[in-house]
Amino acid sequence: MSLLTPYFRAAVLAALVLLLPRLSISAPGTATVSGIRFWTTEEYTRVVVDLEGEATYEANFLGPDPAHNLPPRIFIDLQGADIREEILRAPVQVRNGLLKVVRAGRFRKGVVRVVVDLERESSHRVFAITDPFRVIIDIDGKAPAAPSAPAASPEARDAGEPRAAATRGKIRVMLDPGHGGKDPGATGANGLREKDVVLAIGRMVRDRMQREDAFDVRMTRDTDVFLPLEERTAMANEAHADIFVSLHINASPNRRAEGISTYVLSRATDRHSLELAARENGVPVAKLATVKFIIDDLSTFGRKKESLRLAKTVNDAIVRNVNGRFGRVSDLGLKQAPFYVLVGARMTAVLVEASFITNLREEARLRDPEYLGAIADSVVEAIRFYGEKGALARAGL
Repeated sequence: MSLLTPYFRAAVLAALVLLLPRLSISAPGTATVSGIRFWTTEEYTRVVVDLEGEATYEANFLGPDPAHNLPPRIFIDLQGADIREEILRAPVQVRNGLLKVVRAGRFRKGVVRVVVDLERESSHRVFAITDPFRVIIDIDGKAPAAPSAPAASPEARDAGEPRAAATRGKIRVMLDPGHGGKDPGATGANGLREKDVVLAIGRMVRDRMQREDAFDVRMTRDTDVFLPLEERTAMANEAHADIFVSLHINASPNRRAEGISTYVLSRATDRHSLELAARENGVPVAKLATVKFIIDDLSTFGRKKESLRLAKTVNDAIVRNVNGRFGRVSDLGLKQAPFYVLVGARMTAVLVEASFITNLREEARLRDPEYLGAIADSVVEAIRFYGEKGALARAGL
């Protein structure tokens, strides 16, 4: 009997398809895979595939194949792409109990396939960010513990479980001053730059919170450096942060626009929120029309309720303190928008837009260290209040 039965041929073809990413068939492309980066914890890994130029992509998943000793795999086919030879020759070794390796190769002419070999089946999301173009793969071994989860036992901690706030005794806060380096953010009519203002506020918040034993405070950046949006959230996840606060200053073509607003991740609640998210994300508004992956992300982690609570607390505190010290400020309230920097956050996460740098009166205020101090005091007050409520909830009080 011939070995080339339909079943045998199908098995051989399936094996070849999965081996093809390792092959090196020359293929010209309009985009080039230039690097693969990752951030990881015990139960979370973010993989970023960097490209020079844009490519369309398709993501798929294959379960384990014990017959051929193949693990579960996520694979992404990048259409109209090629790959640098050094990336082709050097699979990225992760081996953290969640992922094994990330490998990439020329699947066929004009198509690069990126394969993520998993240790076990895990939930994942794949999305792209432009300028520059990169594809992001978030892999989750399990959902993070709820804020009111009981503390883990010392034995569990010794076994390597992620440290929750209740177990390590401090609430870990990641402050994220937006923009930086080559990205100035919005600029006022008199030359004030958003990146400088939010860095000053972030340092003030950190310095104030470091005086309190209840908090472990970190910053995504403490100098004038550029950080990609996906790296900021990944840093917070990798640090097992309990709270993520991204600091920004608003802007508008309408020079009379003014006020304070605080955002959580979701579909935009109004046109200005959509335009603001597009500006902060560095993409045209049209590219935010489809945000299904963001909604999926929220439903997966169930953090929206806690984020809304913290966002309202922060917004109310800033409005109250600014009104009390500097006179009237418009309260634009709690809003929602698809900010890329909040996507994939495994903790309570908010984005603050503290005043409009494009408003002459508010730009002048933003030059005043005392005004920045009032904003910083408000953020500290809100995080302290939120943290105390969370501690009471964990204690069952």
